[in-house]
Amino acid sequence: MKASIFVIFITALLLCQSPTALSVTCNPVELSSCAGAILTAAPPTAACCAKLKEQRPCFCQYKQNPNLKGYINSDNSKKVAKSCGVPIPTC
Repeated sequence: MKASIFVIFITALLLCQSPTALSVTCNPVELSSCAGAILTAAPPTAACCAKLKEQRPCFCQYKQNPNLKGYINSDNSKKVAKSCGVPIPTC
């Protein structure tokens, strides 16, 4: 159920996407492969880690979004990022 809610929030935020440097398109739906790891504390998949690395330039934008802030700042999100070797920027 939580995974469904997460995907719904991510999908709804598709309209909030914006490009950043390095031709990365900020699209929170790209992180849907991490939903299981973030919501259940399961180990992240290789696909999740790849998307985290790709979307890292967008993390500050996601942290500013009230609908995503709780997911980005959660303990499980931090554990997933650490497991993937993706530092979370200070914004």
